[in-house]
Amino acid sequence: MKNKFALSAGLMLLTGLAPVFADTAAVTNTPAQAAAAKQHNAKVMEFKDILFKLVRQDEFLDEAIETLDSTNNPAGPEDISALNVSLRAISKNLRHISALNRTEFSSIQAGSSLSNYTNTILSYSRKIGRKAGQVNVLAAQLAAKNKKSAMRDAVSSGKGGKKVRGKELTQVLEEQKAVEGLSAAAKSLNAASRDLTATSKWLHIASQ
Repeated sequence: MKNKFALSAGLMLLTGLAPVFADTAAVTNTPAQAAAAKQHNAKVMEFKDILFKLVRQDEFLDEAIETLDSTNNPAGPEDISALNVSLRAISKNLRHISALNRTEFSSIQAGSSLSNYTNTILSYSRKIGRKAGQVNVLAAQLAAKNKKSAMRDAVSSGKGGKKVRGKELTQVLEEQKAVEGLSAAAKSLNAASRDLTATSKWLHIASQ
């Protein structure tokens, strides 16, 4: 419910701002004013696209956190690997949004009415940064738990058994490898989110 509320609020902000710009375009008369309004509306669409992308990544992070939080019952290597892929995809998308921020930074003018959008972009970027940090903490906790379990299982397997606590030794090694990959993906996500927040901050500053 909380996530749906956040998404609705974001969409209300986007749609709520649109009529203001539409009215501005409606009162233009000269060709120069019409051209300026057209360029402005094109920029509005670009910033809306960035915001929709951010909202989507925010939703994906909620899913990742929910998955990591539910690991009281240890997830199998397939589940962990799937989460690894998801985190890497989010990182890639965040880097893409950072690139879009840099492109907008090179053309935005100070005192622009687009600062409403850049402020929302910065707010979402910071929110994503906090969630990326939470993912990193949860991934580290899972890694520590897995390492402790692996050490215990290694002692058990060293006594001549092919299975440890009902698991094949190969499965234990697969889980360990998957968790290591997840830790690396979480660190990459954290780095991508920091870059996103930095580019969003500079974009907002430039628009004021």
